[in-house]
Amino acid sequence: MKEKQMKKEASLSIVEDKVNRKFLMIKHQRGINQGCVNFPGGKKEPNETMEECVVRETFEETGLKIENPVEVGYIEFPTKNFYVHVFKSTKFSGSIHENKAEAEVFWIDEDKIPYDKMREADRNFLPEIIAGKYVKRQFIYDDDFHVIGINDL
Repeated sequence: MKEKQMKKEASLSIVEDKVNRKFLMIKHQRGINQGCVNFPGGKKEPNETMEECVVRETFEETGLKIENPVEVGYIEFPTKNFYVHVFKSTKFSGSIHENKAEAEVFWIDEDKIPYDKMREADRNFLPEIIAGKYVKRQFIYDDDFHVIGINDL
């Protein structure tokens, strides 16, 4: 009998410094996203809410403590059994620290967000979220992480 696979949920954290019009980003140094640029985030732990997950992951990856994260999107990757809740925060404290072996952390101007260094799905939905739209979308990946289908949910 085949065991049912657990749904893998994760968070993505868009942290905006409204005063300086900058966004907090990371460049992955290892793992499946090595070399790609994105926003902080990661997998939800058992018995953790999505809000707790996004606060914890942002802190672990960047050193910043975010407050009042607001869900601004929901993205499904069913062929990878991965479901991502996207949050945005404009209130934060602390200072950036990074684990250079895991990710490079940096602030970037909104008009310089490096979409060309992101995965195809991220390039698709993130500009809409940055522009203030709530996005609920599904991406179908092939085995080589190429998007072969996109559906609005």
